[in-house]
Amino acid sequence: MRRGINASISRKDLRILLLTLPAWATVLYAVYLIIITKKGFSLYDPYEAIGVSFVIAVSLIPSALFEYKWEWETSRAEAEIPLILSALESGLRAGLSLPEAFRESLKYSKYLRRDLVRMLNALAAGESIDSAIKYLRRETPLLAITADYLKVLAKGGEELFRTLRDFRESVEVIVGYTGKLKEATRSFLATVYMVLIVYLITTAIFLQTFLYPLARESEKLTMLGRIDPLALTSLIIYGALIESILNGITTSYFTGSRYLSSLFHALILLFLSIMVYTILLFTQAPPT
Repeated sequence: MRRGINASISRKDLRILLLTLPAWATVLYAVYLIIITKKGFSLYDPYEAIGVSFVIAVSLIPSALFEYKWEWETSRAEAEIPLILSALESGLRAGLSLPEAFRESLKYSKYLRRDLVRMLNALAAGESIDSAIKYLRRETPLLAITADYLKVLAKGGEELFRTLRDFRESVEVIVGYTGKLKEATRSFLATVYMVLIVYLITTAIFLQTFLYPLARESEKLTMLGRIDPLALTSLIIYGALIESILNGITTSYFTGSRYLSSLFHALILLFLSIMVYTILLFTQAPPT
């Protein structure tokens, strides 16, 4: 039963479903307000803007968890490649056949173990190496290059076995560079948090000490026209919502992630924004 579910829902389809979940949740929230509660729905109501932000934040939790899980598994799988290649090299030097050397390398694999076992079972069942290699994952360029190299290695014979060491060392450099890149972008992540915190502080002060008092007196200030504090507050809340999500996406990009693994940072920023504006709205309600 579990295999059937895994086969029917690919990772790509699941990603699309999870990433579109906030849009569907927002529509359902609007339908709930309009049809069930009969209160209506307005994008320019700050209280409903808080509700929309909360619905989007909650509906992003499954996507953030899966994206982080997939990125972690992919990173661990790439980190196993040098160990597997080293075991292959040792096995081939000891006189083992390529399938036997692959079986020895299973001791050093965890995240790639299932793929290797499926490949070995296919070879044992009589499939060619070209057909069996398809069971190795290719979701990143490094994994795809490794699969192609192993295919060429199986066809090339003993002459190509000597290239194993050079290829393994190249993979080690790439894996090490990826880790250093993620370490180097920690300062960028701190900047992302700082920028949003500054946005929250400045907008909260602006609303409480300038906009709301001015709105109460705006009828006397005919040159400025009528100020709508509800609409401006809603726009500021939506600004924090958009900034939080974009920060999570850009952080994932600049850290070299293959998935949106930094979405959980977006969730932290988003819930922080919801908390700040909720406290503001309930301690000092905007004038209507």
